[in-house]
Amino acid sequence: MKLLIPIKFSVFLLIYQLVIGSSYAQHTFKTVWKTYNTGQIIHEYTCSYTHTDSARLYITDSSKTYVSTDSLVTMTEYYKNRDNAIYKTIHYMNAKKQLLKTEEYKDDAIVEINEWKYDDKNRKRYHYKDNKLNGNSYRKQYEYIIDKKAGDRIVVESSYFNNRIEFYTKMYYDEKNVMLKEVRLNDNNKDVIHIETYTYGENGKVKERSVYFPEFQVTKKFSEPAGNIPVKCFATLPVGIADKVNPGTKIAYVKRVIAKNQSILSDPGCKDYEFTFTNFSNCMITIATTKVNNGKIVRYKYKERK
Repeated sequence: MKLLIPIKFSVFLLIYQLVIGSSYAQHTFKTVWKTYNTGQIIHEYTCSYTHTDSARLYITDSSKTYVSTDSLVTMTEYYKNRDNAIYKTIHYMNAKKQLLKTEEYKDDAIVEINEWKYDDKNRKRYHYKDNKLNGNSYRKQYEYIIDKKAGDRIVVESSYFNNRIEFYTKMYYDEKNVMLKEVRLNDNNKDVIHIETYTYGENGKVKERSVYFPEFQVTKKFSEPAGNIPVKCFATLPVGIADKVNPGTKIAYVKRVIAKNQSILSDPGCKDYEFTFTNFSNCMITIATTKVNNGKIVRYKYKERK
């Protein structure tokens, strides 16, 4: 699995996402076409956090996700850009929990539709995107080939823009399903635009990308700090506190978990890290360093069945 987002530690900003169920939430939700029974409701909050002022968290964004009782349909409502509009994304899945379709709305106006199809081996073979705002459509089709000599698995992606072929991409994976390289071809499926190869660290993250441009015979290398994070700095651990998650004390709960595990988060051997703290039943808090504003990101998930 390739990770192309670099990670850098600082103590200036902490973004945290809270996912928490409400016992007073509605027991059904309505998409544009149908009403579903609610099996779970998830609230998410994004907060800014200054490390030197740990007593204060500032909520900057929020969303609410309704999950059907069979978990095959979800609807997320959220705000963005402070334009007072309600944005919705509806996900439809099949019995194998594969994503079949998404619909995106701004208020009641549809913005974009995505559709996927799979083959009899459960491999993605088709993706279609229809942008209702600009009228453009995008289509990707996938073929799967085995390199008998090298043993690599090759995924060939054909990309179309408004029903015209735009480019081809060949993605090479080893027997462990790790991407080795990506070859981008022109619309004639012959001329190579660039070749991108990946080097991984011991933690399984990409630590370097190397991009070769045949036209200019130039290779550019990009370091990915995530790949240099020690294995010990990725771990799943108990939350460390006996408190139960309570909707009314959600921020205090996160603070207590952070305080309880401060020695782990301050380990000098883990300048960059990704730790997940969980009670192994309905709560999971992931804390990781991030490049965004030289800060950290925290994802806090709490699920309550309806």
